[in-house]
Amino acid sequence: MILVGQFDSPFVRRVAVTLHHYHMPYTRNPLSVFRNAEDMQKVNPLIRVPALILETGETLIDSSAIIDALDEMAGPARALTPAHGPERRKVMQAVVLAAGTAEKVVALFFERLFHSDKHINHAFEKRMMSQIAAALEKLEHDCGTPWFFDSKMTQADITIGCMIGHMKMRVPEVFPVNKYPKLHSLALHCETKEDFVKARPAADETVPSRKA
Repeated sequence: MILVGQFDSPFVRRVAVTLHHYHMPYTRNPLSVFRNAEDMQKVNPLIRVPALILETGETLIDSSAIIDALDEMAGPARALTPAHGPERRKVMQAVVLAAGTAEKVVALFFERLFHSDKHINHAFEKRMMSQIAAALEKLEHDCGTPWFFDSKMTQADITIGCMIGHMKMRVPEVFPVNKYPKLHSLALHCETKEDFVKARPAADETVPSRKA
């Protein structure tokens, strides 16, 4: 399998961590949606990451769709998302909230990156920060220890861990540690795991500067 995308994307990274957890070997094509837009569009018409090219040649896009396929490959006994019932719904709702928060962080970062201060839409910026804060408060309230659902690691932990890692890198001011101590502890717990360590972004996995 070939994973397409840079690890500075929380969505690429959560797929990579999941692959590592399942011990599914893959190679990576670290295309940038900016520097390699033409090549990326050949993989995904939307020029979005991640994409996963299977051994059959089939290309999967969207991290949630990719992880759903990986869960199926892993089988219900190993899958990080329960197959059915209330437990599945609980994990899925936490994942959706964390992934949605990651999307808001990406949007906030790009709003600031590609606009000079006087051209930033501050009403839009304020709305995104409010949405991020509300989602973090909900996740903080629901967070257990050492994993989000206490004793068992699920896809919620991978998605939340990758979301917080990206948030600390791109817009750290929205994640004051003293305000979200349980999420901070969970993120640190995640980052000690080999599955996460193997999927840390390299120094050259970046986005263009404002001048680019």
